[in-house]
Amino acid sequence: MPKKVRCSLTDCKAVAQRISGDCAFCGGHYCSNHRLLEDHKCQGLEDCKKEAFEQNAMQLNKERTQVIRGV
Repeated sequence: MPKKVRCSLTDCKAVAQRISGDCAFCGGHYCSNHRLLEDHKCQGLEDCKKEAFEQNAMQLNKERTQVIRGV
C-alpha cells in the first residue's frame, strides 16, 4: 500500500489532496486547507499573478473591437 502524501506546509500533518492539492508554481502538495497559493504562502504567487495578468491582457486585446473607417 503506497504511503499517503502529507501536506507540504511544515506545521500541517493533514493528508494532501490528489491533483487539486498540487501546486504548479512551487511543486508542493497541500491539503484542502492549504491548497490555495495564498494559504500556503507560495513563493510563486507573484509569478502566478503576472501570468494571469498577461493572459487577461492578451484575451482583451484579442476581443477588442476594430473600427473600419470609410465604409
